[in-house]
Amino acid sequence: MGRASDTQHSFNAGELSNLLLGRQDLDKYGAGLYVCLNAIPLTQGAWTRRPGTAYLHQAKHHAKLSRLIPFQYSVTQTYMLEFGELYIRFFTSHGILTRTAQNITAMTKANPAVVTYSGSDTYANNDRVYISGCVGMTQVNNREFVVTNVNVGNNTFELYDTDGVAVNSTNYGTWSSAGTVAEIFEVTTAFDDLDLAQIRVTQSADTLYILHPDFPPQQLVRASALSWTLSDIVLTDGPYDALNATTTTLTPSAATGAGVTLTASAVTGINGGAGFASTDVGRLIRIREGSIWGYVEVTGWTSTTVVTVTVLSTLTNINAKVNWRMGIWSDTTGFPACGTFHDDRLILAGAATSPQRFDGSKTGVYTNFSPSATDGTVADDNAIALTLNSDDVNAIRWLVSDEKGLLVGTYRGEWQVRPSALNEALTPTNISAKPTTHHGSADAAPVSAGKAKLYIQRGGRKLREMAYVYEADGFLSPDMTLLSEHITAPSLDELAYQEQTQPVVWGVRGDGVLLGFSYEREQGVTAWHRHELGGQSDAAAAAIPVVESVAVVPAPDGTRDELYAIVQRYVNGGTKRYVEYMSKTWEYADAQEDAFHLDCGWTVVNSPAASTVTGLWHLEGETVSVYADGTSLPDEVVTNGTVTLGASYSVVTLGYSYNSDGQTLPLEGGAQDGSAQGKIRRISRVGFWMTDTLGLKYGKDADNLTEIIVRTWGDTYGVATPLFTGVVRKRFEGTYDKLGQVYWRCDGPFPGTVLAVMTQYEVSDDS
Repeated sequence: MGRASDTQHSFNAGELSNLLLGRQDLDKYGAGLYVCLNAIPLTQGAWTRRPGTAYLHQAKHHAKLSRLIPFQYSVTQTYMLEFGELYIRFFTSHGILTRTAQNITAMTKANPAVVTYSGSDTYANNDRVYISGCVGMTQVNNREFVVTNVNVGNNTFELYDTDGVAVNSTNYGTWSSAGTVAEIFEVTTAFDDLDLAQIRVTQSADTLYILHPDFPPQQLVRASALSWTLSDIVLTDGPYDALNATTTTLTPSAATGAGVTLTASAVTGINGGAGFASTDVGRLIRIREGSIWGYVEVTGWTSTTVVTVTVLSTLTNINAKVNWRMGIWSDTTGFPACGTFHDDRLILAGAATSPQRFDGSKTGVYTNFSPSATDGTVADDNAIALTLNSDDVNAIRWLVSDEKGLLVGTYRGEWQVRPSALNEALTPTNISAKPTTHHGSADAAPVSAGKAKLYIQRGGRKLREMAYVYEADGFLSPDMTLLSEHITAPSLDELAYQEQTQPVVWGVRGDGVLLGFSYEREQGVTAWHRHELGGQSDAAAAAIPVVESVAVVPAPDGTRDELYAIVQRYVNGGTKRYVEYMSKTWEYADAQEDAFHLDCGWTVVNSPAASTVTGLWHLEGETVSVYADGTSLPDEVVTNGTVTLGASYSVVTLGYSYNSDGQTLPLEGGAQDGSAQGKIRRISRVGFWMTDTLGLKYGKDADNLTEIIVRTWGDTYGVATPLFTGVVRKRFEGTYDKLGQVYWRCDGPFPGTVLAVMTQYEVSDDS
């Protein structure tokens, strides 16, 4: 029986697959983990607890899906948009956007509670409002309500909660003064909750272009914080289908004006031989007489051969014309499903009847897709159009601009679109598309990370990196899940990229698990990690909260990027959907009391210190963990949105606890005659290099853990134990087996960072 030692200095290969348990020859094996749960492998190599998620606001509808989409004008002007059924709501600076707040002058203790306010703005029944700042009746603060039974003359209304239940305030505190009420700002949309997954967006300054295959392209324009306008994009000309190749003619009743009748000589060549359809209303048609083009918009339908149009550009005369082109997008043919900006053009693609075609606007004029001037002249800045030339029909799933050209992802492969030379611009006559890889893309938007584009492969199980490789003079798409193929099952559905402070690609997994992929290509860091949020998603305690959507915007102070999520939870006997954001990753200079390692958490700062915490209605009826002034307190149950602690504290955070777990791969420290793999061994001692850590537990598996106690004789009783930095070595109650693994866990509200794990074990060379 020989003795050996092994040290794992880095964990930045993340959680690796079972298929690699015998691959100690891989470089990644030495930095890999068998379990990496609720922890982030840092670029520098350390394993650190992920920060908790802070509760921001409830989603508007608890029973229906919603989705997050970022809006970023600059680092300091950012919004997170909540898209739901028939609405958009806006979050900024860790708050929900509301109209002008009005002062509350009275609030009754009754069922339902009645609010009286002063101000010139009036409310309507079913408006959603936000109340804050009340003194006395603090139970209504920081909550969303539904306005009911409005009395405009008296400036009063009744309060109902968002489940439609009257708010019974008889057991609340007595309102004494202050408080404001403000209507939550919304923009109305036509999307229902089942449409949300197919929405794609691209942004230019204060305009967000919204694309969906079943709706005309739309634009959301921000004029100011409380002035947002959503409208269909009005295309001034184009894009168009191929030139009519049949003998069918179109005859206008007039060359100019509105209410013009356009009559076709036959249905041949129109909508595949079906003729005009009622769904052609809104469609453009380009018509040529001699060398001069005019164009019209269909405004009414009479029959398969007769429509009413408005002439947008003169048709020259009323003769029958055989040269015409139908608009490519309409309710008949579908609308673009994805888009991007490239070379100062808006590029759109993926309509149902032209799935392989993309169209680019005129340079700098994003609503004009005219293929030529009215005299037929084609200039370099005219619109571009191209259909990918492949053996089978492959719907375009995404478009991304790159310095090497326009990158296109389709169902069956990936393409590069560029001019003949890289220093030239795309023009109608200088454009070509070539396939680069043949993996195929899922119907999900990719993310840009550095110079690479990361996209989900068709089938939803693989994340691929599309990057230009100089040696190959082209793009390659290696599989980023090759060493961790298990981690994306059952599917990877949505991506978001967080660049600072640690670069992580976040993903929504089909079962609600939040996936993280630490990605720093220049340093060779590609590391997967899993995150199961604290709490539950239904009455079964083992059902974890379901992460349904993720997006990233810069934090309000601009020092980092923040991940936002829609989380489905089971709270107080019912299903809720909350908007939450991941708090700040722990750093060395942070104050201990500011650590945030609870989920769906809520922090209050009391001055002077206080024992009562309010504003916890999102956790009503729940048992929550408490972190106060840098120490852990016993769990509490939230009642009427309030928790009363046994003493007064200045900084208090409450929320759901979660386990942050790590486990090494089978150890390989060698034996007297070579490798230790496959030989019986027993770990006798283990050491941990830690920084700013409390509450670390260790053992042979998740069911046999011992806490490392770091309080010393010099620590002051009754004061929070300082975070520990240094090395500890402990006896390890291991068993004889052929693996030799170390398990550790942080399950309290404290920070935890492991820099290295050092093991000493006995190994049998006769096994």
